[in-house]
Amino acid sequence: MNIRDLQFNRYFLVVADGENFPLSACQSAALFAQGFEKGLALVSLAETNSPAFTAAAEAFFADAPYPYLCEACTASTEDLCALSERTESPMLFIEINPKGRFGSSMYWFKALRELRIPFVLTKTGMEIRSFAQVLVPVCYLVEEKEKGPYTANMGRFLKSHIRLLQARDYGTKAQRNVNDITALYDKFSGSEAVSYEVIPAKKDSFKVEREAAARCHEFGADMLVISTSRDYGLDDLIFGPKEQHVFRESPVPVMCINPRGDLYVLCW
Repeated sequence: MNIRDLQFNRYFLVVADGENFPLSACQSAALFAQGFEKGLALVSLAETNSPAFTAAAEAFFADAPYPYLCEACTASTEDLCALSERTESPMLFIEINPKGRFGSSMYWFKALRELRIPFVLTKTGMEIRSFAQVLVPVCYLVEEKEKGPYTANMGRFLKSHIRLLQARDYGTKAQRNVNDITALYDKFSGSEAVSYEVIPAKKDSFKVEREAAARCHEFGADMLVISTSRDYGLDDLIFGPKEQHVFRESPVPVMCINPRGDLYVLCW
């Protein structure tokens, strides 16, 4: 099947290679599918799935309480951005398996630069049980405010407790971003109220995301939410961008949001 022939609407999207079943990515997407009462689409970029992959997928979806789709498609990673928009996918999930065909996080950071929805990276072997605790580092950049709507939805529908880790800056921009995010949280009440707290970070805006990755166990975090780099400079190309280091150091799944001028927030 060609990826352009796929027909699904507003499903959470998991991408795989057709050889290695992405268990942690599927577990993550399943929590969102159940919480938001949507479907889950597992799409492998291969002509056919291996027998082991097919067997694992059948076992995983055997008693799924949500609609699901499992298809192998001939496509490139560049087609994923168009697919996500055409099918109105709210989020994309990818498992980084060093033995797989797409076993590098940097491969995905580059491939998904134009993606206008969040993408969640997990590591093979992570056991995903809930997203009860979400850690959100907030720095001075204006795109940090985009973390607000996505994490608010997690608070409303997954009942996640959100911890905003405010960068320790001399200026007021990080504080302003935190104020704008919490103002959004405060708009919800009753059964959809967002549980949150603001925690002062020890590091400034340039290091707060790596601090968050190092403190995941301290806060009992189940997910880390970060923004990716606006552009890749020479240092990023040589040593790797900050999101690569954060993902490498994080013991939990990392939700990444691309900072784009036309970035929009889909209504889940």
